[in-house]
Amino acid sequence: MPPQTHDIFDIEDALVTPENPALDSYTLDYTRCARLHNYLVAYLWSAQHDWETPSSTELQAACRKSLGEEHNLGEEYEQQRSAIRSRLHPSLNHFIDLVYEPGKQFFYFVHDLSMELADEWILELYDEYNLEERGLERFVIIYGTVVDLGSHCVGLLYDQELHRATLTLVQENTDSVFPISEHWNMWVPLETILSHWIELVKMKKVIAHEDEGSTPDEERMSRSQIGPWSWLSYCEKQVIDTVSAIDSYTAAIESRIPNNSLLDISRDEPLFTHADLDAASIPTECFIRSVLTKIKTPRFKMIAPGLAVPHDKQAFITRQKFTKLPPSQYHGELVPPVLIFASEDSSRNVPFNEELRHLFCKTRLWEETPFKEGDPVFTGLYSEPTEREAHDNEEGGFRLFLPFAFRADYRDGGARKSDGSHVSAGSFTELFQNGGYYAFGGEHRSQRLERLVKRWEEMIESGVWSVGVDGVEGDIDLFRDADRGAWRDYWIAPSW
Repeated sequence: MPPQTHDIFDIEDALVTPENPALDSYTLDYTRCARLHNYLVAYLWSAQHDWETPSSTELQAACRKSLGEEHNLGEEYEQQRSAIRSRLHPSLNHFIDLVYEPGKQFFYFVHDLSMELADEWILELYDEYNLEERGLERFVIIYGTVVDLGSHCVGLLYDQELHRATLTLVQENTDSVFPISEHWNMWVPLETILSHWIELVKMKKVIAHEDEGSTPDEERMSRSQIGPWSWLSYCEKQVIDTVSAIDSYTAAIESRIPNNSLLDISRDEPLFTHADLDAASIPTECFIRSVLTKIKTPRFKMIAPGLAVPHDKQAFITRQKFTKLPPSQYHGELVPPVLIFASEDSSRNVPFNEELRHLFCKTRLWEETPFKEGDPVFTGLYSEPTEREAHDNEEGGFRLFLPFAFRADYRDGGARKSDGSHVSAGSFTELFQNGGYYAFGGEHRSQRLERLVKRWEEMIESGVWSVGVDGVEGDIDLFRDADRGAWRDYWIAPSW
């Protein structure tokens, strides 16, 4: 392995950003990808060594070289390794020569380098690729899924023809990425995925531990830990970014309202006080409390079509039907959904049903729900109910609960989720959601509130939604446009 020519943690110029995009060409940017890979190896090494900065020599001594390039592994192993590398594109072989392989799990979703040839089992599922006629392997699993996340594991799947990658945790996810021509958004350059993972580390959404068993029980209950890595239900950076997104969105609306039509209230005051949220039985420490006590008060009535700003605090408190269980009953591990922006028309509700039970009544809250089958439930924008110990949870997420169901007929363009799949026929809650699978890791995770609000601001800026004297115009039925051919307006691109 060549000596390190720069500080391994000096990674900013290698990260994929809008200003520094991925090399979108038919080859692997192996030098950039190796730097990103080695950053994560060094981060984990540092976590396990009191956050010392490792040198190239220390990493080389501590980490096994890629594909098990150690001495005395036996002739049979060497032959297998050679056979694998003979079916890899030269750029992928260059990547292998440049990277360190940690002795422990590489990242939260995946274990060490796998380099498993994958054409055989993909051909069994999708015979249109004629993979048997190729000289090189087309599909290679670079990193395998950690077994904690399910059976029939796959991992980070790399296409050596298109030089794009996607993270398919289990074989059941493959219909979300194949055929590639119909799921192009789910395949991205490898450096894009690695940059997303580093972003999660830098924002402390994903953290590494000194030792796999070193996390105190109380902390372990507040996060999902797999090996030496933990996924937090939310982090402080998410709060900051979501508050900024909401304040930017409400400022964009106010800028379109005549000054004499703005409500006579102070925008400098937070929308809610902690006393307001205590009265609504919202948990003391959670993502949505942190956001609602920091965002500025909008000086208008309607924040989205048919959805009102909760200026009436008593009405807001009264509408909270999922927060009434005392925290002692769920030990702080379960965070109930909070109705943030309710439908202006309180008659626009839907009967409580199995979809809502599944979403809003997690695990031990299931039997304690205040609703019986058929009871009316308020519509509007809810925060995501979260079981903090669960894999891949997202406390910073949301659920937009609409008073109508989506269709089964998509001939004129039905609503879609981020992974390209259609919103389920009969669903009330899937608009703007991720879908079942994410190219950067995870499955069935809620879309983030920050990304929803940014999408809404884009809809204002582009004229999809209009602003009047009371705020955003239109009633809640305007969201039906997503099911009437305008799905791209009501769609959020894939992300983590």
